Amino acid sequence: MKRYSSVYLHISGYMFMKYRKISGIIFFASFVFACSYNKGTTAAPEVDCLPVESVSFSADIVPILLTNCAIPTCHSGNNPEGNLNLEASKAYVSLLKRGSGYVDVNDPKSSVLYSSLVSVSNPMPPEGQRPLTICELQLIELWMKQGVQNN
Repeated sequence: MKRYSSVYLHISGYMFMKYRKISGIIFFASFVFACSYNKGTTAAPEVDCLPVESVSFSADIVPILLTNCAIPTCHSGNNPEGNLNLEASKAYVSLLKRGSGYVDVNDPKSSVLYSSLVSVSNPMPPEGQRPLTICELQLIELWMKQGVQNN
């Protein structure tokens, strides 16, 4: 058995304690960071949207759809994308198509319409087009919460 000098044992013990202290600090820092890091979500920016008591489909929702969705080569015409025509005269019936899931009055944020508008992987409107504002998204959500009235 090889005999180590007391200096060697002292230095190796010191290095072990130093390593243990550093690894403890790294573990603690990673634990704090992991607990404070919120994956994939960010706080919504503060935006002053006009307060709305009742959302009108024709006055509030249709203009959003016409400006952002029912544009040429998208959700309009004889062959609309996804077979979803969002022109003023056809939008309400298209969105409420039975079994489509486009709207959900109980959980608007899980509806196909809302999910598509906030999608990161497949955004609607597509890249190159102006995305909906937070106020427009809130109007669409409120319209669904209020029972998707055709008014």
